[in-house]
Amino acid sequence: MSHAHAAPGRMTTAEFLRWHEDRDETEHFELEDGVPVLMAPEWLEHAMAKARAWRALRDAADAAGHACQAYVDGPMIPVSDHRACQPDAVMRCGPPLPPKSMLIPDPLVVLEVVSPNTGRQDRVLKLEGYFAVPSVRHYIVVLLERRRVIHHRRVHWRVALDAVIETRILSEDATITLDPPGALALPVAAPLGPPS
Repeated sequence: MSHAHAAPGRMTTAEFLRWHEDRDETEHFELEDGVPVLMAPEWLEHAMAKARAWRALRDAADAAGHACQAYVDGPMIPVSDHRACQPDAVMRCGPPLPPKSMLIPDPLVVLEVVSPNTGRQDRVLKLEGYFAVPSVRHYIVVLLERRRVIHHRRVHWRVALDAVIETRILSEDATITLDPPGALALPVAAPLGPPS
């Protein structure tokens, strides 16, 4: 569960980032409609899935020889002037960003691991939000409980919110091809981990 946090009025994304710099590093916030929202603590299972997803993205980019960077839990994606999301894992390609950056302005692949408290947010609200960012081509939703991954891929768009999105529901023996950036192979089993 997440909770709105006391802050000085409705914030822009830039104001939120300045405000966020003074927060305790153990607290994770997102900005929803200008209001900072404190994210609930997560289960160890969720943290391990994020780490596996990050490693799988990084390894796939390295294996394909692409100049891409994968990040886990931390950098924000500015979705609009009053909304910033903190994905569980993200990949971008191109020259590295400055090390002190808190934003990833041009993500290519965004990944969220669904928890009981974030299911609707991850499957519905963030789907629309992430695809409002023109650079996002893939949104991957990991369903640990069901041992499935949902891969949303932008096929075509005219403007950010006028997009054609292809959706596939994949079992753990499948592989996702991330193209662009160019035939990266991401095994679905990687973020799911071993069966419990």
